Amino acid sequence: MKEIFQEFGTAIIAIITSILVIGILFGVCISSKQGILEIAGIPLNKTEINYSSYSDFDSVITWHKRTKPEAAYITSKGRFFESENVDFLERYYAKDMEGVIYPMDDVIIKKMFPDIMFGKVLDIRRADGTSIISSYSKTDGVIYFPSAGIYEVYFQIRDKENLTSIWKIPIAADERRGQ
Repeated sequence: MKEIFQEFGTAIIAIITSILVIGILFGVCISSKQGILEIAGIPLNKTEINYSSYSDFDSVITWHKRTKPEAAYITSKGRFFESENVDFLERYYAKDMEGVIYPMDDVIIKKMFPDIMFGKVLDIRRADGTSIISSYSKTDGVIYFPSAGIYEVYFQIRDKENLTSIWKIPIAADERRGQ
């Protein structure tokens, strides 16, 4: 027995001390109050908090319902024709969640609003899915449509709130007549 206490004495003392501390904390009963916390008068009652009653909750809801940035084609700028170099991006715009409109060439080529609106042309495809992105100049926004037909332009737009959206906008390149 003496050898057991010499070998495991500290472990046994630690276990006995732990049991006594737990017993004191939760087992002591004085005047129908059980446990040190009740005896000391610390309330253990949980209260439910209604977080929807805070004044900024409406702004949180508005922030989550905000609209993603949009890209669109300006029809009043005219049509595209095959076999000619055309200023491509000046015929598009980007719109942020507040409804402010930015010309697409200012957003992508000139990068005039880097902290407010950012965009890029991801791809330009024919109706059959063939990409013609190589006909598009990333430096000046000019495109050369090799043939008449329907094309799809893929824009990626990101606004100041870091919301990103991808837009697929169909456009038509017409034949040149009377040449």
